[in-house]
Amino acid sequence: MVCTNCGSNFAKQYRRTQEGRELVLTLCESCYKKLYSEPAAEDFFASFVGRTEGKQGKSCPVCGLTLADFRRTGLLGCADCYNAFRGELLPTIRYVQGKLRHEGKAPSGEADERYDLVRDLVRTQESLRARISEAEHDGDELELERLKTELARVNRKLYGEEGR
Repeated sequence: MVCTNCGSNFAKQYRRTQEGRELVLTLCESCYKKLYSEPAAEDFFASFVGRTEGKQGKSCPVCGLTLADFRRTGLLGCADCYNAFRGELLPTIRYVQGKLRHEGKAPSGEADERYDLVRDLVRTQESLRARISEAEHDGDELELERLKTELARVNRKLYGEEGR
């Protein structure tokens, strides 16, 4: 067996119990020692958040996750945890990301134009389908054929040559 962490060394299986679940890990001896034998590894995120004993009992009013749980796992339980632990999270987020405000990429102008075109084609498609249904109900064969041709043209623009 090969170590699932480093991918190169001979590995053996280790059994660990974590949060009430038994985990079977396939690791080499050095990776196992690196990942699990250090006492700080279990409390990794506590180094970012800090250890304020008075705040250990703080918990989220919605999901019940405690600050100690977050420090141990680095995971929040729900969206309300961000409000419940705001004071403790802000320094951690600033440290990990460098900033508190998300600065993702904005779509290019071409993407906005394509989105508008697709949105208009979908609206036209829905309108044509409703009009086709009316023409079928009224028995107007000429109008029905014209609307179906128009719908096929819109479908080709929207879906490519498939023309669903």
